[in-house]
Amino acid sequence: MRKILLVWALFMSFFNAAQAGSGGPDAYGYTWRDNLDPNGPAYAWYDITTIGTLVTGLGDDNVVGPLGIASGFQFYWYTTEQVWIGSNGYLGFTGSNIASPFPTIPNTAAPNNFIAPFMADFIFGSAGSTAQCYYHVVGDTICISWINVPFWVNAVPPATGSNSFQVILNKADKSITFNYQSQTGLTNNTDITIGIENIAGNLGLQHSKNTYPVAGRSVKFYYPTVVTYQAIDGGVGYNMSEGNGAVFVNKGQAKQLTTSIRNFGNQPLSNITVSSVVTQAGTTVNSNGSAVFSLTPGVDTVIGFNSLFTPVVDGIYDMTTTVSGITGDLVPANNSLRTKIIAVDTTQPAIVLDYSDGGVNGAGLSWSGGSGGIGYYIEPSFYPCKVNAYQMYVMTDAAGTGCYLKLFDDDGPNGGPGTLLDSTFAAPGSFPLAGYATVNLANTNVMITAGGFYVLWEMPQGGNITLARDTDQPISFRAMEYLQGSWAGYRARSTEDFLLGVQAQHYLVNDLQLVTLMDPAPGSTMTSPTAPKIVVKNVGNLSNNVTAVSYRFGALPPVTENISANSLQPGDSVTYTFTVPVSSPILQTANLCLWISMNGDVARSNDTICAEVTYDPATSVVENSRNPIRLFPNPATDLVTLDFGELRGNGSLQLYDLQGRLLRKQEISMDSPYELRLEGLATGLYQYVLHHQQLTYTGRLMKQQP
Repeated sequence: MRKILLVWALFMSFFNAAQAGSGGPDAYGYTWRDNLDPNGPAYAWYDITTIGTLVTGLGDDNVVGPLGIASGFQFYWYTTEQVWIGSNGYLGFTGSNIASPFPTIPNTAAPNNFIAPFMADFIFGSAGSTAQCYYHVVGDTICISWINVPFWVNAVPPATGSNSFQVILNKADKSITFNYQSQTGLTNNTDITIGIENIAGNLGLQHSKNTYPVAGRSVKFYYPTVVTYQAIDGGVGYNMSEGNGAVFVNKGQAKQLTTSIRNFGNQPLSNITVSSVVTQAGTTVNSNGSAVFSLTPGVDTVIGFNSLFTPVVDGIYDMTTTVSGITGDLVPANNSLRTKIIAVDTTQPAIVLDYSDGGVNGAGLSWSGGSGGIGYYIEPSFYPCKVNAYQMYVMTDAAGTGCYLKLFDDDGPNGGPGTLLDSTFAAPGSFPLAGYATVNLANTNVMITAGGFYVLWEMPQGGNITLARDTDQPISFRAMEYLQGSWAGYRARSTEDFLLGVQAQHYLVNDLQLVTLMDPAPGSTMTSPTAPKIVVKNVGNLSNNVTAVSYRFGALPPVTENISANSLQPGDSVTYTFTVPVSSPILQTANLCLWISMNGDVARSNDTICAEVTYDPATSVVENSRNPIRLFPNPATDLVTLDFGELRGNGSLQLYDLQGRLLRKQEISMDSPYELRLEGLATGLYQYVLHHQQLTYTGRLMKQQP
């Protein structure tokens, strides 16, 4: 009997799909028709396998992107300019990972803002699979095709069936078309969603739920001819930094709090009141207020609050930002946003970088069949950051498999996981259960000098080991899942954290930086001797004494001076003006290079600055205003004659190139015209300098090709 009911249920799913011909409108005005409707689209598969771009990186429950949409695509009342492709048969406009169980449309719970031609539990990259995905943009058409994609099953191999389908976005008429070329196999619990949903999740048009699409079917979503829907919606986009709900800061260091206020709707907003409160253990430690007087649709504004936040103790702080004063706001859920601020004590030998509060909530996480993991992106608040150990809380290890712990640099595509920095196996029995464990890195030289890194906890194949969860608000929104070698945002990242992190130290280093050249300005012209003026900063974390500073102009000899031994504390700067000015006897344009020298400086790359400047003494020599010397011909090919006018006696004649190199020097008589031969000189501009008694005369001559 059970088998008969199952067959009947499957039959009804296919029957309902076959009978459907149109649907909608949703509250915004979208409608859909399929090719069974007399006014619907004709089925036309768009083959892009030979002209499109193969999308790499898709795996199990992950997303790839962002991919650009030239000039954007109109979706509801806003324009989307980037798209992420989900392995589970959808495209999103925010990069969120959507995994089973899949939502009913519409649904205000995150994630939102997606188009789902066939949202189901698919898998790429399994053994023997020929699954592929292609992406193609031409003119007004954007097409994404999923080809021969199987459903995931908890078996070996973890794949069954084959499905080929695509979504076509037409920028000209703003339509969305789903095409289904083939469909075989069954997914777990017939968990399928087909439809579209807007940025807030309050609007959407569902074509079907828990129903398999039929091969040879097209479904087209039509943008409303006339839009009457007024979307009044303003809220908090993010606190501190976009795309996350947690940041690390240094204890005792003042920090400006920031927030982004966004107009999510299609109506202008005005007179928005913004308030922000930071608490620790329920006690308010910082509060701020501001206002946004006007905000156009689709635009956000970043507010930097006036009252700085200085954490006096280490630990977790809760920043809550709230907007009010928006009459008729459709989505109150985005009017308030909580962010976790974690203050760390950089003087400690072991600084914990962990987004959880250390408390365990509910059962631990374990992936079916193993080979899954949980990861985090960690951006420290101090540099250099030397990572020494992993920190994890494993609740159970029933099969005695242990786990892997790994670190990756953020040098992958779009700042994702890239270079493997460390891989350590935590053998079963080598760490405690139901408590925090510290596991030393195998690589003892992991040093982060900028940006951040990814930490990964990974189950072995067939493992039955669980990692502890933390569901206490606020949530970091930083958790990631790792399945079949693919990274993605964790499917419940808005409600769950995990007890996983690292132990690091603020590595003590000497590092001075030549910050800027204040004078002369790069590209400027000096008409008289000019003393270089520089700013030197201590960017290390030890106090330092600058010992020597130097400069060199062009090919002239370098100048080195000592700065008084005033101690520079970390973060402090000093302005220094050389006592020996830059000068040149001739016109020249060359690099003025300056550098600092200190024993033990760990970063030499920030010790030097070079800027191109010009020295033109001719504009500053008074005598040149009555220079009696006449050159002819000028330009010349091989010989130029100098007529000295009323000057008499002997003088010293020097010839320079524009890099300041002395080419010729000779004593001459000025009682008669002097012939200066140009053999051996390249074509170009030269500078002559004539010293006569107490006066100096300068001029320029040009050698040209014969």
